[in-house]
Amino acid sequence: MPNDNYMEYIDGIRDRLNAVSPSFCAMKWLHQTLYLHTGDNHSCYHPRPHHIGLDEIAENPSALHNTKWKKEQRKQMLEGTRPQECYYCWNIENLEGKHYSDRMFHSSSDFAAPLIEELGKMPWDANINPKYLEVSFGNGCNYRCGYCSPQASTLWMDEIKKHGNYDLTYNQYGIDFLKSGTYYGPNDDNPYIEAFWKWWPDLRKDLHTLRITGGEPLMNPGVMQFLDILEKEPAPQLHLSINSNLGATFNKVDRMYDRVQSLLDQGKIRKFTLYTSLEGWGPQAEYMRTGLKSEHWERNFKEALKRGWEANIMCTYNILCVATFHKFLEKIVEWRQEYGNLVRFDTPYLKEPPHWMITILTQDFHAKQDEILKFIEDRRDVFHSFEYEKMKRVTNYMHTHPITEEQIRAGRRDFYSFFTENDKRIVGLGLLELFPEYKDFYYLCKEVYENYDK
Repeated sequence: MPNDNYMEYIDGIRDRLNAVSPSFCAMKWLHQTLYLHTGDNHSCYHPRPHHIGLDEIAENPSALHNTKWKKEQRKQMLEGTRPQECYYCWNIENLEGKHYSDRMFHSSSDFAAPLIEELGKMPWDANINPKYLEVSFGNGCNYRCGYCSPQASTLWMDEIKKHGNYDLTYNQYGIDFLKSGTYYGPNDDNPYIEAFWKWWPDLRKDLHTLRITGGEPLMNPGVMQFLDILEKEPAPQLHLSINSNLGATFNKVDRMYDRVQSLLDQGKIRKFTLYTSLEGWGPQAEYMRTGLKSEHWERNFKEALKRGWEANIMCTYNILCVATFHKFLEKIVEWRQEYGNLVRFDTPYLKEPPHWMITILTQDFHAKQDEILKFIEDRRDVFHSFEYEKMKRVTNYMHTHPITEEQIRAGRRDFYSFFTENDKRIVGLGLLELFPEYKDFYYLCKEVYENYDK
């Protein structure tokens, strides 16, 4: 791994957080992910989103961030109580030995670290503008990632409308939300978008990073509208980021890149970073993410790197990664040889739905996961210490995280049910043709499925 002192820095961040309280995390104050098409938010992508009351934003548009719910979570953190919704980090911190949770990694960001002590002294119910805002204007998406949902993908939404829901104990793919009045399509009057634009003039003054997400942002006209606004009303301090699956046409991606480059060249924004998602390579990755074409993705990915931009790959580390992730790591080695540290990747473990979780796998897969960790450890000239640490925590989570027998049974039952039905609905090779390592596990799950209700 490259020689760096980053983990020593993270140790210091952990100590500063714990000096405020052992459950304190700056993200509850400074980070916001906002889904305007459903009126939901969360402080980072680990807790489940919670709904924003229309009465709250009618009184104060900054309640898109400063909800009553979030303020209660802040209060718990200041008092040293662990909010239940932040279990992702508590799972890591509860592991034996020394492990680093995202409470520490994320609070180390340059927009957060200088403010740790100041936040700890603020009243828990104070309103504050986030420094980092991730915002989705809609769920239009040309991908149908297996562990995603209709709330974030219109391709998923259309499939469930056509073929119906899956037979699962954990209903991730249902579309009942369409009937609940909490979903706004692209042609609907949306009070959350209205509140956002009321908030924007005040918000933009404090914003360090604006990260536009989806769905797929390049399917939403809101992205280009935002670039138009930045052209007319520059934000020289702003770090602009876009989450894209890079599945749009070359022309559309290049137009977006050119617009961003123009903003950078004119000093109208400070920096640009591309975020994208992948956790495999070739046919296996394309199976996990219906709609993905690896070579098409790679061309659009490299076009960003050629401009000197950082490109971050978010790897949702799931059950199918355990036997195949080394192929993706080999691509990381290849890209880093050409573009160096412009290529970044992160490996958060998937926490839902259960049939995609690594913790329902049988013991023989643990050795495969150890091999992936060793692949990173043995290439110290390519991978960073924090990349090793993040994979180590995934590995230890898989080995030691407590999960009940019933949770395992339900996850395995759903694994068989989902992938059997999935292979009927998607065109191309199926699970066992692409992932032969899972054959015995698949038939074990079939047996669980057949005996589940007996």
